[in-house]
Amino acid sequence: MFGKYIMLWFCLTVPAAIAQQGNRVDLGRLQTGATVSFVRISGGEWCIEISGGTAPRLTQQKPAQIEIFQTEQDICDLAAGYKTVKQSASGINAHAEIASGDKVVFRVDDRWNLRGDMVSIQRKVEVVGNAPGGFSSSIVLTVDSSINWSDMNCMIPGALYGDPTYNGDRSPGGKMNYAAHRFQLREDMLPTPLIGLSFNNGTSVSLMDPSPRGESTVEETRLTKNVMTDARFQFGALGVWQTDRNPIELSFKFPGAMSMFGFGPNAAAQPRQIRRFHPITDGFSQIYEVNFRFGVGEQFRDVIRNTWRWAWNTLKPAVTPIDIELVRRVLIDHLAAQATTIDGRTGIPFAVATFDTNQLQWNRTMTAMGFVSKNIECADQLLRESDRDKTERGQKMRNLGLGIIFSMINALNTVPLQGTGYDLATGKPWAGDHQEWLAPWLRNATEDMRVLMRAYRRERVHGYQHPEWFNWVKAYVDWLIQQQREDGSFPRRWKLGSNEVAETTGTTSYCPVPLLVIMSEETGDPKYKQSAIHAAEYIWANFGVRGLFVGGASDNPNITDKEAGMLSMEAFLSLYESTKESKWLERAKTAADFSESWIWIWNLPMPVDAEDAHLHWKKGVPTIGLQGITALHVGGADEYLDWAVPSYAKLFIYTKDKHYLDVARVLLHDTKSMVALPGRQYDMKGIGWQQEGWSMGPGRNGRGVGGHRFWLPWISANHLYGITGLEELDPALYQQLIKAN
Repeated sequence: MFGKYIMLWFCLTVPAAIAQQGNRVDLGRLQTGATVSFVRISGGEWCIEISGGTAPRLTQQKPAQIEIFQTEQDICDLAAGYKTVKQSASGINAHAEIASGDKVVFRVDDRWNLRGDMVSIQRKVEVVGNAPGGFSSSIVLTVDSSINWSDMNCMIPGALYGDPTYNGDRSPGGKMNYAAHRFQLREDMLPTPLIGLSFNNGTSVSLMDPSPRGESTVEETRLTKNVMTDARFQFGALGVWQTDRNPIELSFKFPGAMSMFGFGPNAAAQPRQIRRFHPITDGFSQIYEVNFRFGVGEQFRDVIRNTWRWAWNTLKPAVTPIDIELVRRVLIDHLAAQATTIDGRTGIPFAVATFDTNQLQWNRTMTAMGFVSKNIECADQLLRESDRDKTERGQKMRNLGLGIIFSMINALNTVPLQGTGYDLATGKPWAGDHQEWLAPWLRNATEDMRVLMRAYRRERVHGYQHPEWFNWVKAYVDWLIQQQREDGSFPRRWKLGSNEVAETTGTTSYCPVPLLVIMSEETGDPKYKQSAIHAAEYIWANFGVRGLFVGGASDNPNITDKEAGMLSMEAFLSLYESTKESKWLERAKTAADFSESWIWIWNLPMPVDAEDAHLHWKKGVPTIGLQGITALHVGGADEYLDWAVPSYAKLFIYTKDKHYLDVARVLLHDTKSMVALPGRQYDMKGIGWQQEGWSMGPGRNGRGVGGHRFWLPWISANHLYGITGLEELDPALYQQLIKAN
């Protein structure tokens, strides 16, 4: 049902010559023990059958499927088996014809090839004749009827990782779609066009588009109409569903269609059907390709890792080199310029417009720790630069960094914390709108305090003593370990200045782990490390063992997201470095594999008819390296994971797995695509600016447009730590990676 070149990559255990025995043609034997065959059925047509071994049987009696649109009340499905199946030197050529009325015929030609452990099918659909309306075509495999919906876990990068509980009710990979036995997503929403099914017996089947193009129009990506027909639509959709009591079906449709639930208080109870078609015009043709991978002996988290790497190795995401030293200089100077001092208090504002405006930002004096504000991490970057630059410029940055830290400690000098930020104008807790942004979040406090303790150590090496830093962190940590529950978890959030829990879930219990490890190292007291281990074991037992990480983005309602994986990776790495126990390294790899599956590894073009002036992500700028944000809003993207460059470099060092080095290289270079640099300012008001995020998937604003155009401190902090953290970890490796080859 979907696609743009269909390539079935079946992992074959034994290379096999094509065998033909009358009514059966075998391509080969899969690693699962199944055989891929074409079988002649009644009426003389040929079907596909993948059977035998431990994997569920997969079939399709009518491989050629066409959907015809005339009106929204007149949509019909046509299907046929192959009319001919002919052997060739490289595989099998299969042909089908489907008539629509007496004036139009769709000619379907599929080329099946065996390539080592892969089987490919390349499809061409040619229209003969003319008719009003539009059409789409599909590839569908039907899963054995013995397999129930609950017998499988589904992985869709950036959208679904088995359990839909933490994806939101109405999201594409959420609870309502799970209850409806239907997941259907367009490939332009996804970091890579990939869907994997993991069965309870350890076998799996995955589908991907190995050569996505993604072209569309402005109007189409804004979803202004439920049905549109246009030859320019060059995106597919991937799906798995089960209707009524019928078997489960795995499919790819071209051009892509999707079923989506609306958001908001007045959203309809039923999903909206978004259909896209190509014109039924004589001579028009579709050409597309889809790959299928079959796995055996895999737990679900293995499926996440193995299917993602399969996609990575197929798409081969290119690194677009950038001058890292120039980026570092531009970003740190820009960051220093944003520092604001009021009555002796210094901080980085929560949000600043990237465009020229005379309007004062409503929260211009809001300043905070961790997550998106990262004031202490910004201060740390200023201190790092001052260590490199002994001129007046460096001294100014040192003064700013010290001032930011002093002001934060002074404003939040009681435990339990009154918040994780304050009002620069008053030095008191923020009393304006969105007070919840500065609430006592577990993540926000422990994230910046971890950075502060690392700065404390570095400053000590340079001869600077900061006992007030240590005492502030220790007071908080001593309070924090008393909040740990018997199962090892910590609450996600507390009420202001109180032990009373505001958000009970323990999903973010990975956050304090690195800080607790450091505190045991600094104090010699093992209780902090014991607390860290207890928290990390909770995360692994409840989430990590399933390949799932939740709750990283503080402003989202406890949602599956990449930041949860990133922070869990950091937590597990800190315990591996402290204990040298291999289980923590294995767990760090699981978190890393989950996190990298949010990275865009293909270039999604902006709408063909868009004007660059109206786009926030500009035409021709590669999207490789961009990442999905949460499973709640699939298609939204930012560059937050560039913070993890040192983490992936560590994994390369510890495991010798070069793939992690490739990930680090992509995150180091390709995440800087929309930073305004000299000679490449875009439409920013100056160099150094970058807005927070963009929409790549279809939606109200359309592709390439963000929800706002503001800079937040995390943007520069994360870009910079990806650089400085890598250099600190391994200067020689840093020099190797900045060359991008």
